Amino acid sequence: MTHIKIKDISFKYDNSKDEALKNLSLDIEKGEIVAILGESGSGKSTFLRIMSGFEVPDKGLIRVDDKNFVDDETYIPVEKRKIGMVFQDYALFPHLSVEKNIEFGISGLNRKERKKVVTQMLELVNMKEYKNKYPHELSGGQQQRIALSRALAPGPSLILLDEPFSNLDANLQQKIRGELKEIIKKSDTTAIFVTHDKNDAISIADKVVVLENGEVAQVGVPDEVHNKPNTAYVSNLFR
Repeated sequence: MTHIKIKDISFKYDNSKDEALKNLSLDIEKGEIVAILGESGSGKSTFLRIMSGFEVPDKGLIRVDDKNFVDDETYIPVEKRKIGMVFQDYALFPHLSVEKNIEFGISGLNRKERKKVVTQMLELVNMKEYKNKYPHELSGGQQQRIALSRALAPGPSLILLDEPFSNLDANLQQKIRGELKEIIKKSDTTAIFVTHDKNDAISIADKVVVLENGEVAQVGVPDEVHNKPNTAYVSNLFR
């Protein structure tokens, strides 16, 4: 499990006058599930891209345990960060079976070790009987679980999730939220997910970070942020 320190992160896109993130600071404890909540344009996706390494901040520090990913002199690229990523559309390989999708990120292991990890991951997400299926044969919720197991298979220091429930219909969302939280907690992995949906944040997160115009508007446990919003913006998000 991983402790993360983020300090004074700022970032501006080349084609923009305004900063997408402004002096953003945050501490994330080992094993926490953190929701980054905000309206469109609040900086959520930019934050996720910076954490993953797809964007380089203009200034600031990102430290995971005792390793600096980003500081004034350091930038560790995406492939060396040991971060798991679950994309909005799950990004499963359609021509690969469930088993082969999970194996994709652990190709460096020998065959016996790969088989062991795949079995562990399928047990974790309760999908052992689906190992020979292909993505198009799975429901949205099942695809999400396989995407999560693929991201967890290499043993990442951190897992990032982009709007994890946006592709699920309303009836499925509540059930899948509970499943996702249970899987992440069982895996002992620190997780950050971005969402515009207050119900995602309330249902899953240990900590909610509300972003407004690239700045942290409020941080707290879900009940605290929900019941004691400190600005009109935060209050509107939880209506």
